Amino acid sequence: MPAAPAAGRGSILNKSVDIRSLAPGPSPPGSHWLHLGRLAEDDFRAYYVQASYAKTRPVLVLTTAFVIACMIGAAWMGTLSLPMALFVGLVILPTLGGTLAASYLSQRHELYQVLLALGALWIGLICTSIATRASLGGMSYYLALQVAWIFLVWQVLGLRFCYAAAAAITLSLVYVGGMVWWNFPLQEALFAGALLLAVNLIGGYSCYQLESALRLAFRESRLLSELAERDGLTGLFNRRSFDHYLSRLWRQSQREQAQLAVLLIDIDYFKAFNDHKGHQAGDDAMKRVAGAIALCAQRPLDFAARYGGEEFALVLYGPPGGSARELPEQLRSSIERLGIPHGPSQASDYLTVSIGVAVLMPGSERSLAGAIQLADEALYQAKEEGRNRVVIKESRLNHIETGRFRARRQRQRAS
Repeated sequence: MPAAPAAGRGSILNKSVDIRSLAPGPSPPGSHWLHLGRLAEDDFRAYYVQASYAKTRPVLVLTTAFVIACMIGAAWMGTLSLPMALFVGLVILPTLGGTLAASYLSQRHELYQVLLALGALWIGLICTSIATRASLGGMSYYLALQVAWIFLVWQVLGLRFCYAAAAAITLSLVYVGGMVWWNFPLQEALFAGALLLAVNLIGGYSCYQLESALRLAFRESRLLSELAERDGLTGLFNRRSFDHYLSRLWRQSQREQAQLAVLLIDIDYFKAFNDHKGHQAGDDAMKRVAGAIALCAQRPLDFAARYGGEEFALVLYGPPGGSARELPEQLRSSIERLGIPHGPSQASDYLTVSIGVAVLMPGSERSLAGAIQLADEALYQAKEEGRNRVVIKESRLNHIETGRFRARRQRQRAS
């Protein structure tokens, strides 16, 4: 199984989980197991099974064909009993078929693991029956069949440690129980028990170490991916991620004819704040503002980003909570209620923001650049009207002119 890449996630945004969810949880002293947060654990499990599909699907097909061939051969020779035929036809084959089908269903990785473990258990029980009956007939070397299948469960099928352990240990206990039930010679029973114990210890240790190493590689890969996508100061998405995600979300909104709201948020008189309070206080204020903005991006396809400098962006997919007018105003108010003193501000005694909102229904006549320009126009208007306010423009009601505010601010900075 290859080292874990950055995991793919289900939403169109491939939204990242909080980096804190990738931090290892408490582990027993001396344990090498890496416990991931809930969201990261779900992604790891999906990756773990997806990485094994290439080798397990052929195994499932070949196993199913082999079982069917054995059934036909046994029936032709007249050795197929009715209970065995029912067990194979009603239990084993449906389980193998269901496992193969589940491997092609997205978001069904846990079901796939359960079915795969059950399939391994059912076939293992047949191996146990064959090996036990052969040993009773003096052919003790059939124990190798049991050992080989248990090792395959641990190492080949791509089961996670918990499922592999459940199947392999159950098969071993059934075989040992059969030896006790059939009164095997003590020496033979001890040898078989020791051999099964050894293969379980070796196979279990290897499976455990492999999954532990993959967890560590997965976590490190995800952390690197998060760091590449996030702004180092605020923890929000960076400008590059914003452009990438918004482009994908724009295409989805066109396909689904879903409303899209783009908010551009600018901290009022932030340069004066930095000059008056110092850059450390400015960084702290920036983090608190970013935290308030992040709270507005709670749905799967909403996201927030640091757009540049003291400017942020928030994208809301579909009808925003409340309405397109209520949420931006709630955000503006919540930032002012943070109570960050801002003496040089001409808009309030506390740190405030101006928010420009573009509410759009993407269509073939609209462009993504035009959507951002419309939000930019709304932000410019909020600045012109005195700051610490929200201006909302809807694409169907407003003509997009140019990015006047951004162009003027760039000229001011250049001068």
